[in-house]
Amino acid sequence: MGEEITFEAPTIEEIYNDLAEIAKRIKESNIKIDVIVGISRGGLIPARFLSDFLLIPDIKIVAAGFYLGPKQRMDKPVIVSPISEDLTGKTVLLVDDVADTGETIIEVEKHVREKGAKDVYVAVIYVKPWNKARVDFYVKKTSAWIIFPWERVETAYQVYKMKKWDKFKPVLAKDEKYNQVISSFLKVESDEGT
Repeated sequence: MGEEITFEAPTIEEIYNDLAEIAKRIKESNIKIDVIVGISRGGLIPARFLSDFLLIPDIKIVAAGFYLGPKQRMDKPVIVSPISEDLTGKTVLLVDDVADTGETIIEVEKHVREKGAKDVYVAVIYVKPWNKARVDFYVKKTSAWIIFPWERVETAYQVYKMKKWDKFKPVLAKDEKYNQVISSFLKVESDEGT
């Protein structure tokens, strides 16, 4: 028997409210953020929401990756698209959706500091209990596999290939529209023989 996977699937409204709470905490801390750096892909939407809440239009993107799918990860995170701009003397808010092992955040923080950032703060929505990175702002701690609204089809496909669909589908049962979309994508994949 393999390790049991549990899932959590927040709605976009829940994510929005969580990020509003993070923005409130950042404002209350009196930290003056100059630049927001979103870690692609999971940090893109949270970075944009925080940009809006904090009225910080300067957003940079760094692409780094670790996960291929649920419980399928590379040995080390890789920065595949670095920041080209100079960040000398800037206070940076590094944003991702989740701090799992924390290794991606640690690598990206190193990269941002190499670009000259004076101070780096980290904001994520979720933190896993085994996370090793320093996280300054977050709202939830969980050991579940989080299925964010921006990755439901790709996660469903990976779960389907792992033959764990029976554990996954009930998590999204509250949102029939997503179930229909995901089922239609899985049918197309199945029809194409992949």
